[in-house]
Amino acid sequence: MSEASIPLTDPLLTAVSNEQLAMLRIVGDVLADIGEWPVYQYVEARMDELGLDADAVLRSMPSISAGQLNYSLVRRGHSTTPDTLVKLTIAGFAHLPAHGGFVDMFLAVLSELSDRRAKAEYNPRQVIEVTLSGPELLGELGLQDAPLVRLLPEVVGGEPSTWHGGGNVNGGVWMPAPSTFVRRYRNVSTVGEYLHRLRTWIEPAAQPAPVLVSPLSLVATLDYLDVVWRLRFGSGLLVVPSAERAARLAFDAATPEEFDNRLSALGEMFKGFDVPGDRQQGTLGRLRTFLAEYLTPEAMVRVESAVTVLQSVTYIRNAGQHMDAALQAAGALPSFGLTYPIRDIHQAWQSVQAHVVSALDALREEVQATLSTPGARRSQPPRPRRRASNNSG
Repeated sequence: MSEASIPLTDPLLTAVSNEQLAMLRIVGDVLADIGEWPVYQYVEARMDELGLDADAVLRSMPSISAGQLNYSLVRRGHSTTPDTLVKLTIAGFAHLPAHGGFVDMFLAVLSELSDRRAKAEYNPRQVIEVTLSGPELLGELGLQDAPLVRLLPEVVGGEPSTWHGGGNVNGGVWMPAPSTFVRRYRNVSTVGEYLHRLRTWIEPAAQPAPVLVSPLSLVATLDYLDVVWRLRFGSGLLVVPSAERAARLAFDAATPEEFDNRLSALGEMFKGFDVPGDRQQGTLGRLRTFLAEYLTPEAMVRVESAVTVLQSVTYIRNAGQHMDAALQAAGALPSFGLTYPIRDIHQAWQSVQAHVVSALDALREEVQATLSTPGARRSQPPRPRRRASNNSG
């Protein structure tokens, strides 16, 4: 693999300083000499000789990140001790022409793993485990004697594209069991394309927010949905927890506390949806199940997307109150055009409102479309009003 074959597109391939390259070359030289990863103490000493701070250089490496996931040129743990092994990712190897063959080997194995997973003979009545023999796979690809081949299982197991089952070692024998996720990397042949697909997964493109016309848009949209719901099903959907909490939705948010306050009020509105069904299922879960009985599969595609937006609001709210919910929140924020952590509270609340208004409009439009449908299922008779459970999942 020549340097010219690397598309100069991804920052992991282009936004690299001389200091960062110096560290990569130190690790690469050790691999070429002894075929093993160097310990951090050794790398730090060699960097000291160059007048460079190893820890500062490590922290400055370009990366692809979202929440707790961080993919850079060097792979290491959260803490660095003298005996910590300094390991390169495929992006790091791509900067070392002397190890271009290792990158080619990884891409060939990745392509084969994804192809085998996609073409496996699946059974409609049982789950099929796709497990391969690593030595046989390397033999078929003619890679069994390639330089650094013994490091391949570890590198495969450390890459986000293949870390689910890619690095399994049983009894000293590499037995990769690629997950369905690896299908996303079928036919990848260059580092640039590989990083592009990796970045697309880790940092999905943020969706632009719809335009919020008025501070009352959110409250009005809830009212419109409730009216259509009454016309279609004979009883209302919305149970307002209190006038004061509903009024919060019309106010702006300028601080994290105000943002959490608005999200809490919005979450309580969702909990107040009076949807028939199993009360153990949760409000939004019941909403999906109930509407599936009345709407076409095509309409339900839009409904599923809308309900997912409402569910994402609860993830973001929970992240402000429970640390273990931060990962879900980080995954939900891009769908609102936001990044983690949130830095502009005003813009974040505006974006959440706009996306929720769009989702509620979608629900209303799909329900409203059945009002004039000949032969539509009869509406249920009005039921006694009751507050929904506190579970909105």
